[in-house]
Amino acid sequence: MRKLASLLVAALFTLFFSTSSFAHPGTLDELGGHFRNSDCMYLLHEPTALAMQAKNKAALVQLIKKYNNNAKCTRQLTADKIDLEGHSLGGISAAKSDSSATLQLGKKYAATLVKCIDGDTAKFMVNGREYTTRFLFIDTPESTIEVEPYGKEASQFTCSRLKQGNITLETDGSTLFDKYHRLLAWVWVGNKLLQEEVSKAGLVEDFYDYGDYKYEGRVRAAMAEAKRNGAGMYSRSSTQKPDSSRQQQTAKEKEDTAKQDNQPKQSDKQSNTKHPFLYLLIGLVLAIIIYAVVRK
Repeated sequence: MRKLASLLVAALFTLFFSTSSFAHPGTLDELGGHFRNSDCMYLLHEPTALAMQAKNKAALVQLIKKYNNNAKCTRQLTADKIDLEGHSLGGISAAKSDSSATLQLGKKYAATLVKCIDGDTAKFMVNGREYTTRFLFIDTPESTIEVEPYGKEASQFTCSRLKQGNITLETDGSTLFDKYHRLLAWVWVGNKLLQEEVSKAGLVEDFYDYGDYKYEGRVRAAMAEAKRNGAGMYSRSSTQKPDSSRQQQTAKEKEDTAKQDNQPKQSDKQSNTKHPFLYLLIGLVLAIIIYAVVRK
């Protein structure tokens, strides 16, 4: 009897942990959510700008079916199977809904400058909607909350270039938005790639890499040219060299992001344990153990 009880306990723990591990898919989709595999409930953890285009749950259902690759769960998805987790859907006004087409990967979009932020970030208007945009691949010194060496120069250079011609944003890679809900894009001003121009000016200290991108080679070559020519922060007479601690911080941020993306939410773990079948098994095993002890 003791052997039987031990086997049942082992089986219970195996079932419990396997259920928990398969209940969460790991990463979030482009809307900032995922399906809980145990019951196909869609959990909107961190709504992106794309998700906020939905005015209500019915509209969000259509976006989920388009951008989430869980075929099994999307087929049976309804509005009541969405948990907003306290978030409110922003939506856009009816007057703008027709002109605000959903952005897609691998496409180019005409844009209008709304505001310069720093050397690698700006706000643009695209299809009637404003997007805070993080320039793909390059990382320039900070110039907003914290002012780093060459941060102001990078910001001024970028802003001046953005005012010199028609702007086109080109999406690329595997995701439209980063974890801060910023649009990720290559920025063209006329026929010039802005990231390449900033790098050539010696104002890029590191590469903020979200994946494999179309113009990586051009930007890396531009930085190599800046170093050869002693441009910007790579000037031989400059006492303000690229901040190695900043590069280490960027690398750590990437590592932390990867860990965060692969770490299940605590609320999911708790919800997975609240399964009536598991409670039934726990009660059964406890009863057998008590019976075995009494039999002694």
